[in-house]
Amino acid sequence: MEITKHLLMNLSLLLVLLFFTQLIIERQVNEEKREIYQLFYFIISIFTCYIFSVQVQDGIRFDLRQVPMILGGLYTGYSFLLAGLTLLMRALLGINDGFWVSVGVFSGLAILLKWIHPWFNRLSLNSRVGVSVLLTVITSFLLMQMVAIVNEPISHPEAWISFILIPALTSGLVSYSIETIRQTFIIRQRLAKADKIEAVSHLSASISHEIRNPLTTVKGFLQLLGEKDYPEDKKKEFIDIAVQELKRAEEVINDYLTFARPAFEKEEKIEVEKELNHVLNVLSPLANLNGVKITKKFSPGLFISGDRSKFKQGFINLMKNGLEAMPNGGELIIQTFLTGSVIHILVRDTGIGMNEEQIARLGEPYYTTKGKQGTGLGMMVTFSIIRAMRGKVEVKSQIGMGTTFHIRFTKTL
Repeated sequence: MEITKHLLMNLSLLLVLLFFTQLIIERQVNEEKREIYQLFYFIISIFTCYIFSVQVQDGIRFDLRQVPMILGGLYTGYSFLLAGLTLLMRALLGINDGFWVSVGVFSGLAILLKWIHPWFNRLSLNSRVGVSVLLTVITSFLLMQMVAIVNEPISHPEAWISFILIPALTSGLVSYSIETIRQTFIIRQRLAKADKIEAVSHLSASISHEIRNPLTTVKGFLQLLGEKDYPEDKKKEFIDIAVQELKRAEEVINDYLTFARPAFEKEEKIEVEKELNHVLNVLSPLANLNGVKITKKFSPGLFISGDRSKFKQGFINLMKNGLEAMPNGGELIIQTFLTGSVIHILVRDTGIGMNEEQIARLGEPYYTTKGKQGTGLGMMVTFSIIRAMRGKVEVKSQIGMGTTFHIRFTKTL
């Protein structure tokens, strides 16, 4: 039972190592990094098997080293590297009969694995698992036969049963787990792609709707100008309206492009207080129109890194929303302060507020709380700009109590 206990210990450790490797691989987007972590799993597994090996007879030690050696060669193609490390570890335990058995078996196995690696990758999931198990059984049997030739036959029935069945079981479990991890990753990629396609379709519908409206208006006024001889002042009025509608369509397109390409053309040092004052100067006519009092609480000397024009664009959209949420007057409070290396910007209004569902959907390209008055593009662009500047947004709101946007940026020295 001693041999079986040690081999089952090997099996447990290989599965535990695979679990932690999976947790690391799931966070990796780069395909090459995932392959490297997978290779490291097989290398560490070989070392672990040697550490928990058991001596069967003089110069002969049993463990599951052949499992990570076989699976590593099949899945990664680095069979010679894994064989070399396997033999190096065996040499550290002593140059004896067991070492020469390992040299003979694993050298031939490395050549075979390198040869069949491309063919193995073309097989179906079940076939790959089956090939892994079959090669493990054959390798285990060859090791037992080679031991009998260079040393002496192993007569313990437990040794034969354990050394054939447990490696095969381990190979099947690990191989199936690897395949499951692969399939899960592929499914997640497909779901992510489907979500992106759905988002693009919603966004396209929203964009086309918002552009069609001003174009229809322009078309109507142009038709009026062509059908009847209007006075000059009326023609000027029609043309002014048409130009305004075209500007509105241009703004929609610019918002979409900002969302699609949030990366900055240039990164510069931005003085927060100066740029926020500029934003408030731009919006002061709207604030006066709505009877909104603007309160500023700025901490001087705060700088962040990013695109100055995009920063202003994002906060114009944010504060404009706050002003529009107070059509009957109120107060817009802008506050900045520093904690450690984090710059905080608070934009608080005393407007109509939002419920939890509205907060959760805030920033979606086709969602707005303004009904027919809005497209949702403004907040979408704002969120995109803040993320591109490595910032974070937190929103708190209550119906009838107003809304607070808490934006955090890393301070630039």
